[in-house]
Amino acid sequence: MLLIEGAKFFEKRLMKKVERAVLDELEQADFFETSVNVVDAETIRKVNAEQRGVDKVTDVLSFPYFEGLKPPVREDAFSDADRDGKRVMLGYILICRERAAEQAAELSHSYKRELGFLTCHGLLHLFGFDHIKSEDEEEMTARQRAVMERVGLKA
Repeated sequence: MLLIEGAKFFEKRLMKKVERAVLDELEQADFFETSVNVVDAETIRKVNAEQRGVDKVTDVLSFPYFEGLKPPVREDAFSDADRDGKRVMLGYILICRERAAEQAAELSHSYKRELGFLTCHGLLHLFGFDHIKSEDEEEMTARQRAVMERVGLKA
């Protein structure tokens, strides 16, 4: 379940649709909770500088609470300390609305498509996917493509 702040109604609906598609793609049961904040450029720049030492605006930042998840993950793999009530807190995501709009224009597709992609990308990072090594990037890219197709937002 996404806990979304700073988003417009249509953005929330889209992000929840993407979350469902990510869970389906990963064959992952829905017992997680994730905080998503849609923020301005200055906010994401500050967080990027503080958390990653990179003093620049970026499109999305993901902060997983668990390292090395390999979905599908069973609910009993988590302790009571990992839970916020009944759900396991997966992590949090920041998405920069301004950067998403700029990238959508640069790539000649809709803001909706870019926001969906950034939501997908952020969630996959929380589930342990990365793109540092080429083989990991290939898997993450394939998962992203499949999720975007599921929600009807192909490139």
